[in-house]
Amino acid sequence: MAEQEILTEIDGPIARITFNRPHARNALTAGMVETMREFLKQIEHDPSVRCVVMTGAGEHFMAGGDVAGFGRTLEATPDERRRDFEQRARIAMPLFSVMERLPQPIIAKVRGACAGASVGWVAAADFVLASDTALFIVAHIHLGTSPDGAVTWHLPRSIGLRKAKEMALLGDRLSAQQAVEFGLANRVVPDAALDAETEKLAQRLAAAPSIAIARTKRLLNESAARSLAEQMDLETEYFGVCAATDDFVEGIRAFNEKRKAVFNGR
Repeated sequence: MAEQEILTEIDGPIARITFNRPHARNALTAGMVETMREFLKQIEHDPSVRCVVMTGAGEHFMAGGDVAGFGRTLEATPDERRRDFEQRARIAMPLFSVMERLPQPIIAKVRGACAGASVGWVAAADFVLASDTALFIVAHIHLGTSPDGAVTWHLPRSIGLRKAKEMALLGDRLSAQQAVEFGLANRVVPDAALDAETEKLAQRLAAAPSIAIARTKRLLNESAARSLAEQMDLETEYFGVCAATDDFVEGIRAFNEKRKAVFNGR
């Protein structure tokens, strides 16, 4: 994979991921998936990294799979195509597992097209800021296929089953405002202000108590798989873990002293 297809950097407390194929609307390659997975694994246990921002270079977030390249498979036999595309989809499975368990919150900064599998990436993020230029579409049905990219796992959990069926079975475009109304995005931002608003949110999360953030994210992400009693048991355990941190002491002192808390992530 050409190094420039995806850019990764650690900028103080913020990890930044940029899909960097603007000539192809940042359409995914296997190498991009692998690079992002390895980068997230690298920062997963790094307490100095407090937030992750992912975005696309140029005018678009990501066009999903490289459909133009799919045409090269049409001369293969049906069994060959089946094995090829199963393998393509399987490559992303470890990435989504890392995204799900990552303790740092992930912000998706979306402008332009967010299509196909990339809707799953956005739905997997913890916050989504959408430019007023953004368009969201689960386009698989127009290609005669079912979704990949963990779309069918993350989308119902983000927007509900009925809205997820509407997006996946009809394949209609959503504007940025419709994405907010569906629950896929947190808010719409004028395109000229998107970078600044994303940075403001990233800095706010980076300044938050990271141990509490990580435990809260995990509680919410895994709540649907537990009974009420199981969830409350884990809430109790994590409350105790957080109460033993320096950040808890700082938070209580700041509250009583009527000042803003300064958390150190310990």
